Amino acid sequence: MEMTMAAQVPRAMQLFVYGTLKSGCCNYERHCSMAVHREKAWLWGRIYHLDRDEGYPMVEINREAILARGSDRPEIDALFECEPGSDDKPDGDWDLIEGELMQFDRPERDVPRIDLLEAFRPDGAGLYSRVLTTVSTESGRQVAWTYIREREHDGRRLHPDHSGTVCWRPPNVIS
Repeated sequence: MEMTMAAQVPRAMQLFVYGTLKSGCCNYERHCSMAVHREKAWLWGRIYHLDRDEGYPMVEINREAILARGSDRPEIDALFECEPGSDDKPDGDWDLIEGELMQFDRPERDVPRIDLLEAFRPDGAGLYSRVLTTVSTESGRQVAWTYIREREHDGRRLHPDHSGTVCWRPPNVIS
């Protein structure tokens, strides 16, 4: 898949969130309320509830679904252009994870504070990695950045509900 940099003009960044950054959750107001657009979205992965990390969720995705890795310059990352990958279920034990696709028109201002919250480090030594992947929305496939965990963990895997999707809820709502 060929990836190019768009013209050096400011560009919005799409971010798929699936946990505490979603609307109505504890980190939304401070970190994501400035999003200029928000819609329901899904991606294929596995989602875990990390009890030892204060009840936060983390997602794993198929390595083949990673289109790019984030840098310490989100305004540059927002310039990456590539075609979305497939939205078919990958081979293996993957679930359809529900979240929100948010658009930030000032990634240089808005995303660093989210990177800090997620303990993202471009060298991979942080708690989460920020990666570009394919998400599905009601209007079709799109590329978006999201935070995944690639390190060992002892989280409790969440499983699909009656709708066939997995949607993380704050700890006081998890059954």
